[in-house]
Amino acid sequence: MNTTQKTKRFFIWLGLAFLQLVMTQVVTFLVSLLVIPFGLDMEKFPETHPLLFVIILGITFTAGVFLTGWLALQLRWLKMEPRLPARLVGSFVGAILPLVIALFLYHPLESGNPFFFISMLMTVAGFYVGGWIGGR
Repeated sequence: MNTTQKTKRFFIWLGLAFLQLVMTQVVTFLVSLLVIPFGLDMEKFPETHPLLFVIILGITFTAGVFLTGWLALQLRWLKMEPRLPARLVGSFVGAILPLVIALFLYHPLESGNPFFFISMLMTVAGFYVGGWIGGR
């Protein structure tokens, strides 16, 4: 593989990682739109149900990253082995661990908490690390 191909693959990976970060926010926004008709006050939801908030946020972050990565694997933008179950678990663990830590350090969780961004980054990292774990 020559330098041009390596550079191209790096920029594809970088763009995809950025798209995965964006999709964490898109999926979270779409889920919040679905929750509003059920009469939940989204402003007070993190304060009144912090554990449920962390679980929902972990699932939405995981869904955004995993579905984007899955599509990239299907379209062959990423030259990696699929290992989808390991990637799904890696994404979820990467999402949930920083959120649980934030739940104990910052109570109640408020918007602008730095652990939200850390969780998004760890979800993307968990997607790629999940592909390294396990054998053939």
